[in-house]
Amino acid sequence: MECQPNTITRRPPPKRPGMARSPRSIDGEQLLDVRACARLLGTSEKSVRARVARRLLPFRRFGSRLVFLRNELIAYVEHLPGHTLDEALANMAARRGEQ
Repeated sequence: MECQPNTITRRPPPKRPGMARSPRSIDGEQLLDVRACARLLGTSEKSVRARVARRLLPFRRFGSRLVFLRNELIAYVEHLPGHTLDEALANMAARRGEQ
């Protein structure tokens, strides 16, 4: 008899009537978690956490959660030397197979 690994996927609870259906935001600025930040930057979650530990990325903490403001991350990418924001977004789209 073989043991099957636990393959439960994490999903947030369903929203009840009247609850917001848009992405979370603070004062109109969209909040991102570590996974969404990694997708935006085209890197891994481990890399994002390492950059946070070295204080290289702008972030906020809500209790033990790491959150990122989308506008701050876009500004961070714009100020990196060597590439423009449009080039970085095009490179990320190419990595994902988007055209």
